[in-house]
Amino acid sequence: MRCSLSPSWPRSLLLGAVALCALATAQTYTSCNPTAKRCPPDVGLPVPKYSIDFRNGPDNNHWSSVGTGSVTYTPNFGAAFTINKQGDSPTIETAWYFFFGRAEVHMRAASGTGIVSCVVLESDDLDEIDWEWIGGERKEVQTNYFGKGNTTTWDRGGKTAMGDTQGLIHNYTIDWTPSLVTWYIDGAIVRTLAYQDALGGRNFPQTPMRLKLGIWAGGDSNNPNGTIDWAGGVTNYTQGPFTMYVESVLVTNLNPAASYFYSDLSGSWKSISMTNVTTGPVPSQAPKPMPVGESGGGQGREKGTDKRDKGGITSDEEPFVTHDVTETASGVASSATGFVGHGGNPITTTTIVSTDRPTEPAYIISGGSSLTTRFGLVGILSVAVCTVGMLAAV
Repeated sequence: MRCSLSPSWPRSLLLGAVALCALATAQTYTSCNPTAKRCPPDVGLPVPKYSIDFRNGPDNNHWSSVGTGSVTYTPNFGAAFTINKQGDSPTIETAWYFFFGRAEVHMRAASGTGIVSCVVLESDDLDEIDWEWIGGERKEVQTNYFGKGNTTTWDRGGKTAMGDTQGLIHNYTIDWTPSLVTWYIDGAIVRTLAYQDALGGRNFPQTPMRLKLGIWAGGDSNNPNGTIDWAGGVTNYTQGPFTMYVESVLVTNLNPAASYFYSDLSGSWKSISMTNVTTGPVPSQAPKPMPVGESGGGQGREKGTDKRDKGGITSDEEPFVTHDVTETASGVASSATGFVGHGGNPITTTTIVSTDRPTEPAYIISGGSSLTTRFGLVGILSVAVCTVGMLAAV
């Protein structure tokens, strides 16, 4: 699918239109595709866990704004992503990547015809794992994935019926390993994707990802008809504002490192090398269900209440085991020397490690604190947030 700007749009809306175009083709956008050429290393999350409660305010050390419009923060609801007018698409993304693990987001979606709320994991070579909520579908969430931007098939999307997504906070979790992607809602598995089931692994998301949170108007009248239909109809901005709330985020990184580097053009997880590696046992298990339930569609809690899962990895499932990140270090260190990472950090050494059983240091990064490795802002920011790849080509 392609999105084109209308020359009749006011100049003030052009930036928003660019964001909408990128959002509508998220699976085809990257600032540097490491399967096509050598790219700078990605800044990594160097510790096993990161958490943020947005009800305490923003964390500008670890998140960047990449959309149009601002994100506000409230003590009751957390981060508020609001569309007030045509062209708004407030979006934030992590200033670092993680390499297999878990992304747990406590949130409630926005209402409104044509309004799309999103939680996206996305890599430089166009691997992607998504949650998407359509504003006119109050009791449904969509899941999707992409591998290397491949949109030749349209059977990747899924829909899950559940409880109230717009009036209740729910825990939406993606668990991601070299062999399996699992989507959870309030601790219950709603979908799995095995490596072999994604075109024999060719479409399986497997390279370091950033986490993106955002909202956009798929129903904007300037979008292609197929996008508008998928989003539920044309958006009437006079019925706004439309707001998605994210209360908290917990990211578990199974391969903590200061940076990640693609040692060849294969796009395989085995080609990823890492620098300044942190090791330690990091269990990857089912997220704890939310404590306050609603019948008929998963557990949740009323907006504005404080009865919630405080985060953590707490069940008794067997831990996942990852494998060697790469099979050989030959030539990797020299090829990486002198590069400047996407976060502005010079990369001077590359260490290849085995991560069969990483060990966990006795610390966790919480929102508002600084990393021991100082991060700069991601050099070239992507405005792509949501994927509408489940649509047939328009």
